[in-house]
Amino acid sequence: MKKMLVFDLDDTLLTSKKTITPCSVQAIRACKAKGMFIGYITARMRPFKDEIFFIEKYNLPCDFIAYYNGAEIYVGDTSIESNVIAYDNAMKIIRGLNKLYPNARISVIHEPWSYATSSGENWNIYTREKVKCSILALPRYDVQRIIVQFDKNDNKNKLSDFMTEESIFFVNADGSAMIINKNATKENALKKAAEYFDIKLCDIIAFGDDVNDANMLNIAGIGVAVNNAVDTVKKTADYITETNDNEGISLWINKYLLNKK
Repeated sequence: MKKMLVFDLDDTLLTSKKTITPCSVQAIRACKAKGMFIGYITARMRPFKDEIFFIEKYNLPCDFIAYYNGAEIYVGDTSIESNVIAYDNAMKIIRGLNKLYPNARISVIHEPWSYATSSGENWNIYTREKVKCSILALPRYDVQRIIVQFDKNDNKNKLSDFMTEESIFFVNADGSAMIINKNATKENALKKAAEYFDIKLCDIIAFGDDVNDANMLNIAGIGVAVNNAVDTVKKTADYITETNDNEGISLWINKYLLNKK
């Protein structure tokens, strides 16, 4: 029987210090040695060219990875699905955000560029070139993700006013908002993995902690929340393990998949 493990990264597999513990690495490698598929679905951006990402840094197995919450999905170096916000729709959203939240910090990933209002610069993911630019004059590329870091007085309830037919948003545990294509969800990425590797959803185990992980854990055969997860995720999960800083991943894998104490 085919099985697959799928991990969220920040605050789930990664500790609060943005590291992966040796026990977690060992447990994941052991699962791969038993023939399980290993995948990662993260809200993080795709790494810069030549950047040593966590997979290479820890020599972790990786059969499947989705970036930007599921906007860009890869098997190896091959893209198998892209879910982006069309440029014109993205600029409509950005103009609305910029007007209503003038003190918010907004970042936009529009590959190959990454823009931040804090610096007023576009960074090229491939060449690392930096170009001064207004957020209202971004070059014409479709958008993988918009992140809004609000001012303390901003009314987040107004976000829905700016959504287009192809976009949705999440308010994360840290209070920031992520705006993405409506298909750039972790549950959709999980379904894509199941389809690609011909694995039933009931044979996938998903691990997560934040609001955008909830539906992924819900549709997986087994959903595991780390103990530092938000309440929404804990209520959805089939299991609650220890925190990300207290070996939550390795303890659950060793107990339920590797039969180790």
